[in-house]
Amino acid sequence: MRSGWRVYAAASTTVAVVYLAMPSGTPADLLYLAVGLSCVAAIVLGAARNRPSTATPWLLLAAGQGAWVTGDVVYGGLAADGSTPYPSFADVPYLASYPLLAGGIVLLMRTQRRTRDLAGVVDTAIITVGFGLLSWSFIAGPLIEDRTTTQLGLVVAIAYPAADVVLLALVLRLMTGQHTWSPAFLLLVSATGTSVAADTMFAASAGSHAGSSAVIEAFWLGSYVLWGAAALHPDMVTLTRPAPRGPTPFTLGRLGVLATVVLLPAALLASRELVGVPVDPTTLVVASAVLALLAMGRMACDIDEIRATAHQRDSLRDDLFDRATTDPVTGVANRPFVLQQISAALERGVRDGTPSALVDVHLGGVARILEDMGFGHRDDTLHAVARRIEQVLAPDDVLARVGPEELVVLVERLTPSSDLAGLARDVVRAVDTPLLIGGRQVGVSAAVGISVSLDGSTDADDLLHQARLAARRARSSGSERIEFFDATLRQEEADRLDVETGLVEALATGGLEIHYQPVVGVRTEVVDGYEALVRWDRPGHGLLLPDTFIPVAERSDLVCELGRWVLHEATRQLVDWTRGDPIGAGDLTVAVNVSGRHLASGTIVDDVADALRASGLAPHRLTVEVTETVLVDEPRATLHMAALRSMGVSVGIDDFGTGYTSIARMRSLPADVVKIDRSLVASTEQGASELLALVVHAAHACGLLAVAEGVEERHQLDALRGLACDSAQGYLFSRPLAADLVPHRSGTPKELA
Repeated sequence: MRSGWRVYAAASTTVAVVYLAMPSGTPADLLYLAVGLSCVAAIVLGAARNRPSTATPWLLLAAGQGAWVTGDVVYGGLAADGSTPYPSFADVPYLASYPLLAGGIVLLMRTQRRTRDLAGVVDTAIITVGFGLLSWSFIAGPLIEDRTTTQLGLVVAIAYPAADVVLLALVLRLMTGQHTWSPAFLLLVSATGTSVAADTMFAASAGSHAGSSAVIEAFWLGSYVLWGAAALHPDMVTLTRPAPRGPTPFTLGRLGVLATVVLLPAALLASRELVGVPVDPTTLVVASAVLALLAMGRMACDIDEIRATAHQRDSLRDDLFDRATTDPVTGVANRPFVLQQISAALERGVRDGTPSALVDVHLGGVARILEDMGFGHRDDTLHAVARRIEQVLAPDDVLARVGPEELVVLVERLTPSSDLAGLARDVVRAVDTPLLIGGRQVGVSAAVGISVSLDGSTDADDLLHQARLAARRARSSGSERIEFFDATLRQEEADRLDVETGLVEALATGGLEIHYQPVVGVRTEVVDGYEALVRWDRPGHGLLLPDTFIPVAERSDLVCELGRWVLHEATRQLVDWTRGDPIGAGDLTVAVNVSGRHLASGTIVDDVADALRASGLAPHRLTVEVTETVLVDEPRATLHMAALRSMGVSVGIDDFGTGYTSIARMRSLPADVVKIDRSLVASTEQGASELLALVVHAAHACGLLAVAEGVEERHQLDALRGLACDSAQGYLFSRPLAADLVPHRSGTPKELA
């Protein structure tokens, strides 16, 4: 029971109070003895029931209390015979209790396995010296001066306060090592303090057991109760557990106690002069010197602790700085830190007139390693590549990772002898050398773009952007794979921004329009539907075809905005045609091209659903066309294609046959239509007709419709009819026409022309 210690404390306290109220005699002596024996039994019972990690310290404490109770029994027997000599045989068990109690406390400290705490030892020494000073001044000193005491009596009399000083020192050391004071610990400290206080009061009295008073006996009884309660308390198990690491905190309370003790000699000297307290000046001088040395030692401990704390703080600050500025994968600088370094370099360039350069290294093949081998080997590859690049850099160059597959090198303070092109070639060679990752040889390539700030007039983001543009051009420039950001690239970037700005305005103001090209049944030559092709009527440039502005839009989410607009406009237009001619246009379909970026986005399914809902078009009348390159470049594309088909929307693979998707994979395509690229339809090379036939037959075998693009000659249509191709489109039937020029009914190509 967790409340057992309270029951014991209440019961034994009640017995002690009854004893103090009783007159002297055998019944009272038996009650006194009962409290002492209950203390011994409580310590043994507490050690057995609470099961600390080791019971030995508590058993020694029980033995110490048992020795003290034995002394009480012997002293009681002597008092009953009317003979109470001093010293007596009772002093033997009394004095024997001290080493047993001390041994128990020492074992408690050892089981806690504390780390080195010199400051706690010094604190204990200061308080112990102070208590020893009081004990010497008021107890041991007068006893030595008393000429009536025998030599043995003097030794015994001095042994008690000396043992109390040792016991108190051990308890104080136990206290200074505690980070938290549990109830059991407080009870144990109170028990020791009460016992020492009783001994001190007894020694300060007449100097014999005959001088014992009720107050002193109350303190001794109280110490019994506290010892037993400490052992019975469930928290006693914490006193035999390892203590937390590090020194205990230096609190204001501890500072106040230490300051009071250090000033104790001065207080005693003042009391000697003012009220005539008999204190030996030599004792005060010695105690003052010892306390002063201990105080200096305590200051040294504080200084060491401050130094250790400062070192720990600096180490923590350095660690936090490294974490904040270092890429965890490669171990080089990260993007925020290198941007700061670039900004600082540019500022110094403005001040000193020294140019800086940024070398952007785009790594190829890393995505393939991730797909084939996983993140761990991908990270190992990036780390190894970074180490290789570092080997070809100058000591002052800063290498950083700014993207999943992108590293940059900041070259500060360019000189006429700086060779950026040579540095770029070294980087390319270092990256191109095959790596051994996970027991496999892997290859990584590098495309390098270089931007230079001659006067520091640009900012960090612009310089990095320029280097990226150069690296992008380097990826498609051929074997050299090194490009500088120059006037040509600057103009290309300006033109791109101009096109992008114009597209945004065209979307907002209606500057875009859709032209429609018919898709004709090969066997019937009747229009099955139309493909919606966006056009931009750009002021000052005329009507622009998609290939002049779609690549610009695909570099940002602008292509998604453009795709949403085409979906809404094309579906609305088909519904308008159907309302105008329900019979002629009721079965027509419309095909809308969707970019890979848009198809991979998380909005494509909702965008298609919104367009159908807004226009009221039936899902089966809409075909979403994607290029086959999307199946390779965008892993999420197939999931979104399947979701569109589940809505009832048809999915077509545009430009099939350009070399990205094999015929063997056709069966697994999440599609309904295969649009055969015009290069296969128009080719006159040997084997071209057989390849065309293979694609058509494979599509039919996989349950897909085959649509041929770029049909311009009658013989091409005849060949497709012979292959049983389903549909065709091209200039043979009609060029793409504006919506108001399209006959919105089904008909023959002749009627359409």
